Amino acid sequence: MELLIVDRAYISTVSAELRADLVQTAAFGSDDLWEASQSEGWTWSDAENGSWYARYEFRNTLTSYKPHFWAGERWDKMRRFVRPGLRTALDEFSAPLFWGEHNWEVADPPFTPAVPGRENHWCPETMQWLLPEDVAALHHYWTQVEPGLPSLREPFEQHVAVPTGWINDFSSFAALVTEWGEVVTEAAGRGWGIIGLKC
Repeated sequence: MELLIVDRAYISTVSAELRADLVQTAAFGSDDLWEASQSEGWTWSDAENGSWYARYEFRNTLTSYKPHFWAGERWDKMRRFVRPGLRTALDEFSAPLFWGEHNWEVADPPFTPAVPGRENHWCPETMQWLLPEDVAALHHYWTQVEPGLPSLREPFEQHVAVPTGWINDFSSFAALVTEWGEVVTEAAGRGWGIIGLKC
């Protein structure tokens, strides 16, 4: 998954026919100059391309979605051992990161996400499309999750830690969640949206 924070006001000024190319070029570069090994963390748009987006590459993921999937699997097994307030906040905050638009009904207990899945007809490669108001809601949940994150170490280590594979220890789980918090905080501070694209 390639992740962008974007100025929705700017994107709205571009015709729908051109938006997909605009966003994909921002995420991947031009067809003749795509760099397979993008820098981890933030890459900010330069003056030539305008200041309407920034790209974020999750660290230690090798650009794969697998860590996100496995973090969701770990959370799904751990969440019943977490106090209700923190569980609800992390359910809501992590929904776009871990589960996308599916599996709400299999959560135990089930929940309804505050941030709904958004249809996006102009960019078929989109995995997620979060409007600025969605980002603001996620940031609200992050302010509840962040101080409680260390308390998840014990249930993680007791119930879901595994010796190998993706997200096999609490540190890797907490790092991924914290990086998502960094992205949400940056976008919320600018009043921007978030777009996740398939690699």
